[in-house]
Amino acid sequence: MELRDLNQDERTVLVGLLKVVVMSDGNVSEDELEQIEAVVEAWGEEPYQQTLDMFDKRFLDEKSFRAFLTTIGRQEARELIYATIADSAAMDAIEGKEADLLDWLAGVWKLQIEDAPPA
Repeated sequence: MELRDLNQDERTVLVGLLKVVVMSDGNVSEDELEQIEAVVEAWGEEPYQQTLDMFDKRFLDEKSFRAFLTTIGRQEARELIYATIADSAAMDAIEGKEADLLDWLAGVWKLQIEDAPPA
């Protein structure tokens, strides 16, 4: 499975996690920017922006976003989304809420994490 194979809900989750985890500190590294650009390249700029806009309008708090994360059912998509986020986020140390979210998500999605981001 590749990024372009994600359905709209899965794309919304990926964009949301990129925003929450990767861009949370307000300082996006060059490596993180490259990961975001890879997503934009896979989907196109307009679909990426529409998905980001949809995320911003739909999820006003972490609780509603976490509830939505539990609805993603395709294991292959879960693994791709998590790997994409982990690869992006591994560039910088993940701490606090972001680490808690990724740890929680790995459990909910029943992922086998070998190189989990540091908490």
